[in-house]
Amino acid sequence: MTPPGKPITDRNARSALSAVPRPGRQVVLPRHSRGLTSLLQFGTLLLSDVVALTIAASIAYGVWARGMLGQPLSLYRDLLPVLAVFPLIFAAFGLYPGFGLGAPEIIRRLVSATSLTFVLLAGATFMVKLPPEYSRVTFGVAWVLSLALLPVMRYLVLSATRKFSWWGIPTVVIGNPTQIELTMDLLQDAKSLGYRVVGVLCSDPAYHGTQIAGVPVFGGHNLAPSLESAGIATAIVWGGMRGNSLKGNPTLDRVNRIGWLQRHFRHVVILRGDDGLPVEHVQVRNLGTVLGIEYSNELLKPENRFVKRVLDLVVSSIFLAIALPVIFVSGLLVKMVSRGPIFFCQEREGLDGDKIRIWKLRTMHVDAERRLAESLAASPALRAEWEAKCKLAHDPRVVRGIGSFLRRFSIDELPQLFCVLRGTMSLVGPRPLPDYHLAIFPHEFRDLRRTVRPGITGMWQVTIRNAGGLEEHQRYDSYYVRNWSVWLDCYVMAKTAFAVIAAKGAY
Repeated sequence: MTPPGKPITDRNARSALSAVPRPGRQVVLPRHSRGLTSLLQFGTLLLSDVVALTIAASIAYGVWARGMLGQPLSLYRDLLPVLAVFPLIFAAFGLYPGFGLGAPEIIRRLVSATSLTFVLLAGATFMVKLPPEYSRVTFGVAWVLSLALLPVMRYLVLSATRKFSWWGIPTVVIGNPTQIELTMDLLQDAKSLGYRVVGVLCSDPAYHGTQIAGVPVFGGHNLAPSLESAGIATAIVWGGMRGNSLKGNPTLDRVNRIGWLQRHFRHVVILRGDDGLPVEHVQVRNLGTVLGIEYSNELLKPENRFVKRVLDLVVSSIFLAIALPVIFVSGLLVKMVSRGPIFFCQEREGLDGDKIRIWKLRTMHVDAERRLAESLAASPALRAEWEAKCKLAHDPRVVRGIGSFLRRFSIDELPQLFCVLRGTMSLVGPRPLPDYHLAIFPHEFRDLRRTVRPGITGMWQVTIRNAGGLEEHQRYDSYYVRNWSVWLDCYVMAKTAFAVIAAKGAY
Protein backbone atom coordinates (compact mmCIF):
# COMPACT_ATOMS: atom_id res chain seq x y z
CA MET A 1 0.00 0.00 0.00
CA THR A 2 1.28 3.50 -0.78
CA PRO A 3 2.11 5.31 2.50
CA PRO A 4 -0.04 8.36 3.23
CA GLY A 5 1.38 11.49 1.66
CA LYS A 6 3.59 9.74 -0.89
CA PRO A 7 3.41 11.63 -4.22
CA ILE A 8 2.00 9.89 -7.29
CA THR A 9 4.35 9.42 -10.23
CA ASP A 10 2.01 7.54 -12.58
CA ARG A 11 0.75 9.88 -15.36
CA ASN A 12 -2.78 8.46 -15.50
CA ALA A 13 -3.15 8.61 -11.73
CA ARG A 14 -1.98 12.24 -11.70
CA SER A 15 -4.47 13.04 -14.46
CA ALA A 16 -7.33 11.49 -12.49
CA LEU A 17 -6.37 13.19 -9.26
CA SER A 18 -6.06 16.56 -10.95
CA ALA A 19 -9.82 16.36 -11.37
CA VAL A 20 -10.54 16.06 -7.63
CA PRO A 21 -13.07 18.81 -7.01
CA ARG A 22 -12.30 22.04 -5.32
CA PRO A 23 -15.19 24.30 -4.38
CA GLY A 24 -17.36 24.69 -7.46
CA ARG A 25 -15.64 21.91 -9.43
CA GLN A 26 -16.61 18.36 -10.24
CA VAL A 27 -14.59 15.27 -11.05
CA VAL A 28 -14.14 14.92 -14.81
CA LEU A 29 -12.41 11.70 -15.72
CA PRO A 30 -11.18 10.97 -19.25
CA ARG A 31 -13.39 8.25 -20.66
CA HIS A 32 -14.27 6.58 -23.92
CA SER A 33 -17.57 7.13 -25.68
CA ARG A 34 -20.09 4.97 -23.89
CA GLY A 35 -21.60 3.77 -27.18
CA LEU A 36 -18.20 2.89 -28.66
CA THR A 37 -17.14 1.13 -25.48
CA SER A 38 -20.30 -1.00 -25.41
CA LEU A 39 -19.85 -1.84 -29.09
CA LEU A 40 -16.24 -2.92 -28.54
CA GLN A 41 -17.19 -5.10 -25.58
CA PHE A 42 -20.13 -6.70 -27.36
CA GLY A 43 -18.18 -7.20 -30.59
CA THR A 44 -15.20 -8.79 -28.82
CA LEU A 45 -17.33 -11.35 -26.99
CA LEU A 46 -19.46 -12.03 -30.06
CA LEU A 47 -16.35 -12.64 -32.18
CA SER A 48 -14.85 -14.98 -29.58
CA ASP A 49 -18.08 -17.02 -29.40
CA VAL A 50 -18.34 -17.26 -33.19
CA VAL A 51 -14.70 -18.35 -33.41
CA ALA A 52 -15.24 -21.04 -30.76
CA LEU A 53 -18.37 -22.35 -32.49
CA THR A 54 -16.64 -22.32 -35.88
CA ILE A 55 -13.69 -24.29 -34.52
CA ALA A 56 -16.05 -26.83 -32.91
CA ALA A 57 -18.04 -27.24 -36.12
CA SER A 58 -14.88 -27.53 -38.24
CA ILE A 59 -13.39 -30.23 -36.02
CA ALA A 60 -16.68 -32.14 -35.98
CA TYR A 61 -16.91 -31.97 -39.75
CA GLY A 62 -13.28 -33.00 -40.26
CA VAL A 63 -13.40 -35.89 -37.80
CA TRP A 64 -16.73 -37.41 -38.75
CA ALA A 65 -18.58 -35.94 -41.74
CA ARG A 66 -15.44 -35.68 -43.86
CA GLY A 67 -13.18 -38.24 -42.18
CA MET A 68 -15.71 -41.05 -41.71
CA LEU A 69 -18.49 -40.34 -44.21
CA GLY A 70 -16.56 -38.53 -46.93
CA GLN A 71 -19.19 -35.78 -47.22
CA PRO A 72 -18.21 -32.59 -49.11
CA LEU A 73 -18.05 -29.27 -47.28
CA SER A 74 -20.55 -27.77 -49.71
CA LEU A 75 -23.27 -29.94 -48.14
CA TYR A 76 -22.99 -27.97 -44.89
CA ARG A 77 -22.46 -24.45 -46.23
CA ASP A 78 -26.18 -23.74 -46.21
CA LEU A 79 -26.13 -24.17 -42.43
CA LEU A 80 -23.75 -21.22 -41.82
CA PRO A 81 -26.60 -18.76 -41.11
CA VAL A 82 -27.48 -21.00 -38.16
CA LEU A 83 -24.54 -19.48 -36.28
CA ALA A 84 -26.57 -16.28 -35.91
CA VAL A 85 -29.00 -18.08 -33.59
CA PHE A 86 -26.33 -18.65 -30.93
CA PRO A 87 -25.59 -14.96 -30.16
CA LEU A 88 -29.31 -14.28 -29.86
CA ILE A 89 -29.72 -17.01 -27.25
CA PHE A 90 -26.50 -15.97 -25.48
CA ALA A 91 -27.75 -12.39 -25.28
CA ALA A 92 -31.02 -13.63 -23.79
CA PHE A 93 -28.98 -15.40 -21.09
CA GLY A 94 -27.22 -12.14 -20.19
CA LEU A 95 -23.82 -13.15 -21.57
CA TYR A 96 -23.17 -9.89 -23.47
CA PRO A 97 -21.17 -8.63 -21.71
CA GLY A 98 -22.03 -10.64 -18.59
CA PHE A 99 -20.23 -8.30 -16.20
CA GLY A 100 -20.78 -9.00 -12.53
CA LEU A 101 -21.07 -12.78 -13.04
CA GLY A 102 -18.63 -15.17 -11.40
CA ALA A 103 -16.76 -17.74 -13.48
CA PRO A 104 -18.94 -20.74 -12.42
CA GLU A 105 -22.09 -18.78 -13.29
CA ILE A 106 -20.72 -17.84 -16.71
CA ILE A 107 -19.91 -21.50 -17.37
CA ARG A 108 -23.42 -22.50 -16.28
CA ARG A 109 -25.03 -19.95 -18.59
CA LEU A 110 -22.80 -20.82 -21.53
CA VAL A 111 -23.53 -24.53 -21.17
CA SER A 112 -27.25 -23.95 -20.70
CA ALA A 113 -27.56 -21.50 -23.59
CA THR A 114 -25.47 -23.66 -25.94
CA SER A 115 -27.40 -26.82 -25.11
CA LEU A 116 -30.73 -25.03 -25.51
CA THR A 117 -29.68 -23.69 -28.92
CA PHE A 118 -28.57 -27.10 -30.16
CA VAL A 119 -31.82 -28.67 -28.96
CA LEU A 120 -33.85 -25.96 -30.70
CA LEU A 121 -31.87 -26.44 -33.91
CA ALA A 122 -32.31 -30.20 -33.75
CA GLY A 123 -36.05 -29.77 -33.32
CA ALA A 124 -36.19 -27.26 -36.17
CA THR A 125 -34.35 -29.55 -38.58
CA PHE A 126 -36.79 -32.34 -37.72
CA MET A 127 -39.85 -30.13 -38.22
CA VAL A 128 -38.75 -28.72 -41.58
CA LYS A 129 -37.49 -32.17 -42.68
CA LEU A 130 -34.02 -31.20 -43.85
CA PRO A 131 -32.22 -33.70 -46.09
CA PRO A 132 -31.16 -36.83 -44.20
CA GLU A 133 -27.61 -36.51 -45.54
CA TYR A 134 -26.73 -34.25 -42.64
CA SER A 135 -24.81 -36.28 -40.09
CA ARG A 136 -26.40 -36.40 -36.64
CA VAL A 137 -23.11 -37.66 -35.18
CA THR A 138 -21.34 -34.58 -36.57
CA PHE A 139 -24.06 -32.47 -34.98
CA GLY A 140 -23.49 -34.18 -31.61
CA VAL A 141 -19.70 -33.87 -31.76
CA ALA A 142 -20.02 -30.15 -32.54
CA TRP A 143 -22.31 -29.80 -29.52
CA VAL A 144 -19.85 -31.45 -27.13
CA LEU A 145 -16.88 -29.52 -28.49
CA SER A 146 -18.80 -26.25 -28.21
CA LEU A 147 -19.46 -26.91 -24.52
CA ALA A 148 -15.71 -27.12 -23.97
CA LEU A 149 -14.44 -24.45 -26.36
CA LEU A 150 -16.85 -21.62 -25.54
CA PRO A 151 -15.81 -21.27 -21.85
CA VAL A 152 -12.13 -21.65 -22.77
CA MET A 153 -12.36 -18.94 -25.42
CA ARG A 154 -14.28 -16.68 -23.02
CA TYR A 155 -11.52 -17.16 -20.39
CA LEU A 156 -8.78 -16.30 -22.89
CA VAL A 157 -10.62 -13.19 -24.07
CA LEU A 158 -11.26 -11.98 -20.51
CA SER A 159 -7.59 -12.53 -19.64
CA ALA A 160 -6.50 -10.41 -22.61
CA THR A 161 -9.09 -7.63 -22.69
CA ARG A 162 -8.99 -6.71 -18.99
CA LYS A 163 -5.70 -4.92 -19.72
CA PHE A 164 -7.44 -2.34 -21.93
CA SER A 165 -9.01 0.83 -20.57
CA TRP A 166 -12.19 0.35 -22.63
CA TRP A 167 -12.97 -2.99 -21.03
CA GLY A 168 -15.20 -3.40 -18.01
CA ILE A 169 -17.46 -1.18 -15.92
CA PRO A 170 -15.91 2.04 -14.53
CA THR A 171 -16.11 1.44 -10.78
CA VAL A 172 -15.20 3.23 -7.56
CA VAL A 173 -14.38 1.40 -4.31
CA ILE A 174 -15.53 2.98 -1.03
CA GLY A 175 -14.13 2.02 2.36
CA ASN A 176 -11.14 2.31 4.67
CA PRO A 177 -7.57 1.62 3.44
CA THR A 178 -7.56 -2.02 4.57
CA GLN A 179 -10.92 -2.75 2.96
CA ILE A 180 -9.90 -1.05 -0.28
CA GLU A 181 -6.65 -2.99 -0.52
CA LEU A 182 -8.47 -6.29 0.14
CA THR A 183 -11.04 -5.44 -2.54
CA MET A 184 -8.34 -4.73 -5.09
CA ASP A 185 -6.66 -8.07 -4.29
CA LEU A 186 -9.94 -9.92 -4.76
CA LEU A 187 -10.73 -8.18 -8.05
CA GLN A 188 -7.27 -8.99 -9.40
CA ASP A 189 -8.22 -12.67 -9.78
CA ALA A 190 -11.86 -12.07 -10.74
CA LYS A 191 -11.49 -11.77 -14.52
CA SER A 192 -15.15 -12.40 -15.26
CA LEU A 193 -16.64 -9.69 -13.03
CA GLY A 194 -15.50 -6.84 -15.25
CA TYR A 195 -15.20 -4.19 -12.54
CA ARG A 196 -12.57 -1.66 -13.71
CA VAL A 197 -11.65 0.38 -10.67
CA VAL A 198 -10.76 3.93 -11.74
CA GLY A 199 -10.45 5.35 -8.24
CA VAL A 200 -11.35 4.98 -4.59
CA LEU A 201 -13.03 7.03 -1.90
CA CYS A 202 -11.23 6.52 1.39
CA SER A 203 -12.49 7.27 4.89
CA ASP A 204 -8.96 8.14 6.08
CA PRO A 205 -8.03 11.73 5.06
CA ALA A 206 -4.32 10.87 5.34
CA TYR A 207 -4.63 8.85 2.11
CA HIS A 208 -6.32 11.55 0.05
CA GLY A 209 -4.17 12.46 -2.93
CA THR A 210 -2.13 9.23 -2.77
CA GLN A 211 -2.68 5.70 -4.10
CA ILE A 212 -3.92 2.46 -2.59
CA ALA A 213 -2.97 -0.71 -4.49
CA GLY A 214 -1.99 1.43 -7.47
CA VAL A 215 -5.37 3.20 -7.71
CA PRO A 216 -5.74 6.95 -7.04
CA VAL A 217 -7.61 8.09 -3.95
CA PHE A 218 -9.96 10.85 -5.07
CA GLY A 219 -10.89 11.87 -1.56
CA GLY A 220 -13.66 11.15 0.92
CA HIS A 221 -17.07 9.57 0.47
CA ASN A 222 -18.72 12.95 0.01
CA LEU A 223 -17.39 13.01 -3.59
CA ALA A 224 -19.93 10.43 -4.76
CA PRO A 225 -22.12 13.03 -6.58
CA SER A 226 -19.10 14.27 -8.54
CA LEU A 227 -18.18 10.74 -9.60
CA GLU A 228 -21.73 10.21 -10.81
CA SER A 229 -21.45 13.20 -13.13
CA ALA A 230 -18.10 11.82 -14.38
CA GLY A 231 -19.84 8.71 -15.71
CA ILE A 232 -19.01 6.18 -12.97
CA ALA A 233 -22.11 4.06 -12.54
CA THR A 234 -20.92 1.35 -10.12
CA ALA A 235 -19.77 1.62 -6.52
CA ILE A 236 -18.34 -1.21 -4.41
CA VAL A 237 -18.84 -0.38 -0.74
CA TRP A 238 -18.19 -2.31 2.44
CA GLY A 239 -21.26 -2.92 4.58
CA GLY A 240 -19.36 -2.12 7.75
CA MET A 241 -18.93 1.60 7.00
CA ARG A 242 -19.81 3.87 9.88
CA GLY A 243 -22.73 6.17 9.50
CA ASN A 244 -20.68 9.31 9.99
CA SER A 245 -18.49 8.44 7.02
CA LEU A 246 -21.17 9.68 4.63
CA LYS A 247 -22.19 13.32 4.52
CA GLY A 248 -20.99 13.78 8.12
CA ASN A 249 -24.29 12.57 9.57
CA PRO A 250 -23.67 10.22 12.54
CA THR A 251 -27.33 9.14 12.66
CA LEU A 252 -27.41 7.89 9.09
CA ASP A 253 -28.22 4.17 9.35
CA ARG A 254 -27.18 1.48 6.90
CA VAL A 255 -30.35 1.60 4.83
CA ASN A 256 -30.12 5.35 4.37
CA ARG A 257 -26.41 5.07 3.49
CA ILE A 258 -27.18 2.60 0.74
CA GLY A 259 -30.10 4.72 -0.42
CA TRP A 260 -27.84 7.77 -0.55
CA LEU A 261 -25.33 5.87 -2.71
CA GLN A 262 -28.11 4.56 -4.97
CA ARG A 263 -29.08 8.13 -5.80
CA HIS A 264 -25.63 8.62 -7.32
CA PHE A 265 -24.71 5.17 -8.71
CA ARG A 266 -26.89 2.91 -10.83
CA HIS A 267 -25.24 -0.17 -9.28
CA VAL A 268 -24.17 -0.47 -5.64
CA VAL A 269 -22.30 -3.65 -4.68
CA ILE A 270 -22.15 -4.21 -0.91
CA LEU A 271 -19.30 -6.33 0.46
CA ARG A 272 -19.39 -8.15 3.77
CA GLY A 273 -16.42 -9.51 5.66
CA ASP A 274 -18.32 -12.42 7.21
CA ASP A 275 -15.93 -15.34 6.82
CA GLY A 276 -17.38 -18.73 6.03
CA LEU A 277 -20.77 -17.75 4.62
CA PRO A 278 -21.69 -19.29 1.24
CA VAL A 279 -21.97 -16.93 -1.72
CA GLU A 280 -22.71 -19.04 -4.83
CA HIS A 281 -26.17 -20.29 -3.81
CA VAL A 282 -27.50 -17.28 -1.94
CA GLN A 283 -31.20 -16.60 -2.52
CA VAL A 284 -32.88 -13.32 -1.67
CA ARG A 285 -36.23 -13.70 0.10
CA ASN A 286 -38.74 -10.85 0.24
CA LEU A 287 -40.29 -10.70 3.69
CA GLY A 288 -42.17 -7.47 3.13
CA THR A 289 -40.08 -4.70 4.63
CA VAL A 290 -37.36 -7.14 5.77
CA LEU A 291 -34.64 -8.59 3.55
CA GLY A 292 -34.12 -12.33 3.93
CA ILE A 293 -31.02 -14.14 2.70
CA GLU A 294 -31.17 -17.92 2.35
CA TYR A 295 -27.99 -19.99 2.42
CA SER A 296 -27.92 -23.61 1.31
CA ASN A 297 -25.32 -26.37 1.46
CA GLU A 298 -25.63 -28.06 -1.92
CA LEU A 299 -23.41 -31.02 -1.00
CA LEU A 300 -25.85 -32.05 1.74
CA LYS A 301 -28.44 -32.83 -0.94
CA PRO A 302 -28.37 -36.54 -1.94
CA GLU A 303 -29.11 -35.76 -5.59
CA ASN A 304 -26.08 -33.46 -5.79
CA ARG A 305 -23.80 -36.04 -4.21
CA PHE A 306 -25.06 -38.52 -6.81
CA VAL A 307 -24.36 -36.08 -9.65
CA LYS A 308 -20.86 -35.41 -8.34
CA ARG A 309 -20.15 -39.15 -8.08
CA VAL A 310 -21.38 -39.80 -11.62
CA LEU A 311 -19.20 -36.95 -12.88
CA ASP A 312 -16.22 -38.46 -11.06
CA LEU A 313 -16.76 -41.90 -12.58
CA VAL A 314 -17.26 -40.70 -16.15
CA VAL A 315 -14.46 -38.15 -16.29
CA SER A 316 -11.90 -40.18 -14.31
CA SER A 317 -12.49 -43.20 -16.57
CA ILE A 318 -11.72 -41.09 -19.63
CA PHE A 319 -8.68 -39.49 -17.99
CA LEU A 320 -7.35 -42.84 -16.78
CA ALA A 321 -7.52 -44.37 -20.26
CA ILE A 322 -5.38 -41.48 -21.51
CA ALA A 323 -3.07 -41.44 -18.48
CA LEU A 324 -2.14 -45.14 -18.28
CA PRO A 325 0.73 -44.92 -20.84
CA VAL A 326 2.02 -41.78 -19.10
CA ILE A 327 1.96 -43.53 -15.71
CA PHE A 328 3.78 -46.56 -17.12
CA VAL A 329 6.57 -44.54 -18.79
CA SER A 330 6.96 -42.23 -15.79
CA GLY A 331 7.20 -45.21 -13.44
CA LEU A 332 10.01 -46.72 -15.51
CA LEU A 333 11.92 -43.43 -15.41
CA VAL A 334 11.54 -43.20 -11.63
CA LYS A 335 12.87 -46.74 -11.24
CA MET A 336 15.85 -46.00 -13.50
CA VAL A 337 17.10 -42.90 -11.65
CA SER A 338 16.25 -43.68 -8.01
CA ARG A 339 16.39 -46.85 -5.94
CA GLY A 340 13.15 -47.85 -4.29
CA PRO A 341 9.54 -48.53 -5.29
CA ILE A 342 7.80 -46.87 -8.23
CA PHE A 343 4.75 -45.82 -6.23
CA PHE A 344 4.40 -44.01 -2.93
CA CYS A 345 1.46 -44.87 -0.67
CA GLN A 346 0.34 -43.04 2.46
CA GLU A 347 -2.68 -43.05 4.77
CA ARG A 348 -4.55 -39.77 4.92
CA GLU A 349 -7.89 -38.49 6.14
CA GLY A 350 -10.91 -38.90 3.87
CA LEU A 351 -14.70 -38.58 3.97
CA ASP A 352 -16.15 -38.64 7.52
CA GLY A 353 -12.61 -38.75 8.90
CA ASP A 354 -11.99 -42.31 7.70
CA LYS A 355 -8.44 -43.25 6.81
CA ILE A 356 -7.81 -43.75 3.11
CA ARG A 357 -4.76 -44.84 1.15
CA ILE A 358 -3.61 -42.50 -1.61
CA TRP A 359 -1.13 -43.43 -4.32
CA LYS A 360 1.40 -41.32 -6.17
CA LEU A 361 4.35 -41.89 -8.43
CA ARG A 362 7.33 -41.64 -6.09
CA THR A 363 9.13 -38.34 -6.55
CA MET A 364 11.14 -38.34 -3.29
CA HIS A 365 14.13 -40.27 -2.03
CA VAL A 366 13.39 -43.30 0.14
CA ASP A 367 15.10 -41.52 3.08
CA ALA A 368 13.12 -38.32 2.49
CA GLU A 369 12.26 -37.65 6.14
CA ARG A 370 15.89 -37.86 7.25
CA ARG A 371 16.92 -35.41 4.53
CA LEU A 372 14.17 -33.02 5.56
CA ALA A 373 15.09 -33.15 9.26
CA GLU A 374 18.75 -32.48 8.52
CA SER A 375 17.94 -29.54 6.23
CA LEU A 376 15.54 -27.92 8.73
CA ALA A 377 18.06 -28.32 11.54
CA ALA A 378 20.81 -26.72 9.46
CA SER A 379 18.82 -23.73 8.11
CA PRO A 380 16.56 -21.45 10.23
CA ALA A 381 15.25 -19.89 6.98
CA LEU A 382 14.10 -23.27 5.67
CA ARG A 383 12.49 -24.06 9.03
CA ALA A 384 10.58 -20.75 8.95
CA GLU A 385 9.38 -21.49 5.41
CA TRP A 386 8.30 -24.99 6.44
CA GLU A 387 6.40 -23.73 9.49
CA ALA A 388 4.60 -21.10 7.39
CA LYS A 389 3.52 -23.35 4.48
CA CYS A 390 4.44 -26.97 5.33
CA LYS A 391 6.24 -26.87 1.95
CA LEU A 392 9.66 -25.90 0.66
CA ALA A 393 10.41 -24.21 -2.65
CA HIS A 394 13.61 -26.24 -2.91
CA ASP A 395 12.74 -29.48 -1.17
CA PRO A 396 15.79 -31.66 -0.40
CA ARG A 397 13.55 -34.75 -0.40
CA VAL A 398 12.67 -34.52 -4.11
CA VAL A 399 14.64 -36.59 -6.61
CA ARG A 400 16.41 -34.17 -8.93
CA GLY A 401 15.39 -34.22 -12.56
CA ILE A 402 12.56 -36.72 -12.92
CA GLY A 403 11.07 -36.03 -9.47
CA SER A 404 10.93 -32.28 -10.02
CA PHE A 405 9.53 -32.78 -13.53
CA LEU A 406 6.72 -35.09 -12.41
CA ARG A 407 5.73 -32.71 -9.61
CA ARG A 408 5.94 -29.61 -11.78
CA PHE A 409 3.41 -31.02 -14.26
CA SER A 410 1.41 -32.88 -11.55
CA ILE A 411 2.06 -36.20 -13.30
CA ASP A 412 2.83 -37.83 -9.94
CA GLU A 413 -0.86 -37.38 -8.98
CA LEU A 414 -2.23 -39.46 -11.90
CA PRO A 415 -2.39 -42.80 -9.98
CA GLN A 416 -5.01 -41.18 -7.74
CA LEU A 417 -7.49 -41.61 -10.59
CA PHE A 418 -7.77 -45.21 -9.34
CA CYS A 419 -8.77 -43.80 -5.94
CA VAL A 420 -11.51 -41.77 -7.62
CA LEU A 421 -12.89 -44.89 -9.30
CA ARG A 422 -12.85 -46.71 -5.94
CA GLY A 423 -14.78 -43.87 -4.33
CA THR A 424 -12.23 -42.84 -1.71
CA MET A 425 -11.40 -39.62 -3.56
CA SER A 426 -13.05 -37.17 -5.93
CA LEU A 427 -11.68 -35.33 -8.94
CA VAL A 428 -12.22 -31.99 -7.18
CA GLY A 429 -12.13 -31.37 -3.45
CA PRO A 430 -9.80 -30.38 -0.61
CA ARG A 431 -6.45 -32.11 -1.06
CA PRO A 432 -5.83 -35.05 1.31
CA LEU A 433 -3.19 -33.77 3.71
CA PRO A 434 -0.67 -35.55 5.97
CA ASP A 435 -1.54 -35.61 9.69
CA TYR A 436 1.22 -33.14 10.57
CA HIS A 437 -0.29 -30.66 8.09
CA LEU A 438 -3.87 -31.15 9.32
CA ALA A 439 -2.80 -30.67 12.94
CA ILE A 440 -2.01 -27.02 12.23
CA PHE A 441 -5.58 -26.15 11.24
CA PRO A 442 -8.44 -25.45 13.71
CA HIS A 443 -10.92 -28.22 14.50
CA GLU A 444 -13.79 -26.38 12.76
CA PHE A 445 -11.93 -26.41 9.45
CA ARG A 446 -10.96 -30.07 9.83
CA ASP A 447 -14.59 -30.98 10.55
CA LEU A 448 -15.68 -29.10 7.43
CA ARG A 449 -13.14 -30.96 5.26
CA ARG A 450 -14.46 -34.31 6.53
CA THR A 451 -17.88 -33.62 5.00
CA VAL A 452 -16.56 -34.19 1.44
CA ARG A 453 -14.23 -36.59 -0.32
CA PRO A 454 -10.69 -35.24 -0.79
CA GLY A 455 -9.81 -34.35 -4.37
CA ILE A 456 -6.99 -34.76 -6.86
CA THR A 457 -7.23 -31.02 -7.44
CA GLY A 458 -8.92 -28.28 -5.47
CA MET A 459 -9.86 -24.63 -5.21
CA TRP A 460 -6.74 -23.71 -3.27
CA GLN A 461 -4.41 -25.36 -5.78
CA VAL A 462 -5.80 -23.57 -8.84
CA THR A 463 -6.20 -20.19 -7.15
CA ILE A 464 -3.10 -19.78 -5.00
CA ARG A 465 -0.95 -22.84 -5.80
CA ASN A 466 2.20 -22.40 -3.70
CA ALA A 467 2.10 -18.61 -3.40
CA GLY A 468 -0.11 -18.45 -0.30
CA GLY A 469 0.15 -19.68 3.24
CA LEU A 470 -2.06 -21.68 5.58
CA GLU A 471 -4.66 -18.92 5.95
CA GLU A 472 -5.28 -18.81 2.19
CA HIS A 473 -5.39 -22.60 2.11
CA GLN A 474 -8.13 -22.64 4.73
CA ARG A 475 -10.10 -19.83 3.08
CA TYR A 476 -10.27 -21.38 -0.40
CA ASP A 477 -10.95 -24.95 0.74
CA SER A 478 -13.77 -23.66 2.95
CA TYR A 479 -15.16 -21.66 0.04
CA TYR A 480 -15.25 -24.78 -2.15
CA VAL A 481 -17.09 -26.94 0.38
CA ARG A 482 -19.69 -24.28 1.15
CA ASN A 483 -20.23 -23.18 -2.46
CA TRP A 484 -20.02 -26.44 -4.41
CA SER A 485 -21.76 -26.80 -7.75
CA VAL A 486 -21.16 -28.80 -10.91
CA TRP A 487 -20.09 -25.55 -12.55
CA LEU A 488 -17.57 -24.84 -9.81
CA ASP A 489 -16.09 -28.32 -10.37
CA CYS A 490 -15.89 -27.60 -14.10
CA TYR A 491 -14.20 -24.28 -13.37
CA VAL A 492 -11.63 -25.88 -11.07
CA MET A 493 -10.85 -28.65 -13.56
CA ALA A 494 -10.43 -26.11 -16.37
CA LYS A 495 -8.15 -23.98 -14.20
CA THR A 496 -6.19 -27.12 -13.32
CA ALA A 497 -5.62 -27.86 -17.00
CA PHE A 498 -4.29 -24.33 -17.55
CA ALA A 499 -2.04 -24.61 -14.49
CA VAL A 500 -0.61 -27.95 -15.64
CA ILE A 501 0.02 -26.66 -19.17
CA ALA A 502 1.76 -23.61 -17.68
CA ALA A 503 3.84 -25.95 -15.47
CA LYS A 504 2.55 -24.35 -12.27
CA GLY A 505 2.72 -27.60 -10.39
CA ALA A 506 3.65 -28.38 -6.84
CA TYR A 507 7.11 -27.79 -5.44
